[in-house]
Amino acid sequence: TIATLSRHVQAEGAELGYTKKLEEFGVSLVNDTCWCMMLDPPIIPVDPAARIMTNSGKYAHYGPGLTNRKLRFGTMMECVEAAKTGEKRSSSIPSWLVRGFLSTTRRIR
Repeated sequence: TIATLSRHVQAEGAELGYTKKLEEFGVSLVNDTCWCMMLDPPIIPVDPAARIMTNSGKYAHYGPGLTNRKLRFGTMMECVEAAKTGEKRSSSIPSWLVRGFLSTTRRIR
């Protein structure tokens, strides 16, 4: 499992002891880059039928074209659960996305 984050957030997490716990769990932390720039394994699964789980709207949008893999979009908690179980159990759309979509469609009308 890999997590991308800014250098600042990683330093803050280290001060609080969070990064050590994540690394002990097996998470590799990569800072100061975007998932969209990471196009090789282990970021991109070797299996062309593999699916990539993300909570990034940007990556969910650009990822399929960049990686030639299907992406699943979900909340941070759904990403954590998928990392633990290997499955995405929920098919819900994040509430913030629904609210944003509804407010946008109201403005268009």
